[in-house]
Amino acid sequence: MANALGITLPNIGRDNNFNFLRLVFAFSVAVGHAMYAKYNYSLGILFNGHIAVCGFFIISGFLITKSYVESKNIKEYFVKRCRRLLPAYCFVVLLCAFGLSAFSSLPPGEYFTSPMLWKHIVASLCFLNFLQPALPGVFMQGGGAEKRVSEINGSLWTIRIEVLFYILVPFVVLALCRLKTRKRINIALGAAYFFGFAYSQLWVFIASKFASPFLGGIRESSGYIAYFAAGIFCMINLDWIRRHQKYIIAPGVIIVVLEYIFTFNTALEFLLPAGLGVVIMFIAFNFPRLNNVGKNGDYSYGVYVFHAPLGKIFIDLGYYDLNKDAALLSCIGTVFSIAYMSWHFLEKKALRRR
Repeated sequence: MANALGITLPNIGRDNNFNFLRLVFAFSVAVGHAMYAKYNYSLGILFNGHIAVCGFFIISGFLITKSYVESKNIKEYFVKRCRRLLPAYCFVVLLCAFGLSAFSSLPPGEYFTSPMLWKHIVASLCFLNFLQPALPGVFMQGGGAEKRVSEINGSLWTIRIEVLFYILVPFVVLALCRLKTRKRINIALGAAYFFGFAYSQLWVFIASKFASPFLGGIRESSGYIAYFAAGIFCMINLDWIRRHQKYIIAPGVIIVVLEYIFTFNTALEFLLPAGLGVVIMFIAFNFPRLNNVGKNGDYSYGVYVFHAPLGKIFIDLGYYDLNKDAALLSCIGTVFSIAYMSWHFLEKKALRRR
């Protein structure tokens, strides 16, 4: 299936900064979530989780599509994806489900027999976290009659979308193969870009009119088609992007900066996949010293999947109320320590298994 698209693809090897970018994006999400609004961090504006998540999907569109095209067969492709995604994901779901019983307001007997616990486990392992995001009595919020349990790991919703894109990639490549020429492929990707934006706006409207966890889950999934399409476009047209990068980098940077200032502006949201894609490609294939980041391990996934429950543990224990700055540094340090162990003792071993 090598060169299945019928066009010359870039040979990027290991001479790129994608590991660095993914770590920056994961760090941005982790710090942004740790800086909960009530603690009023003045530097919180620098950590835009939305842009970071969008960046992840652009990189996924680039790398995952390239991985599929260069795989020997579809089995090899899915085996690689499962080995990269599932070990840490399943581990964090089960660790939280059983380990966070220590933070529940319920006694152990009531906690482990609660239908909420088992619904949470099954829903999460099926990537349907929105069906039961909370655990019984864990991380209570509010006061008095308004007291309610809190979502355990709010970042895992993006993994559902990632899995959906993994499944769709073979069909996307099959459709693009039939187009035969780069020009036709680019037109199709442009159409997907427009469709993704229009589709996401439609579901934003529907979800606002009919409150439902299921509709909310569809709305989340619909919003990132344009970013994945932008990543595929960058992969197919990388040589052109690099030849013209001095002309297109300034508009790309302007779009990203404006998105930082005017978050979720409709016009900027439409331009963001293209602008952010240009910025990512510029950073990924320049600044060779950044290539050293992540050579000894890709810690970004561990940072991403472990940070949210760890942050809530620090809040539940009252550390942020004692000293918010020390709590933030300790929390982020703990997140990176666990991500380090996750990579070396879990993720890397799963990738090496034959």
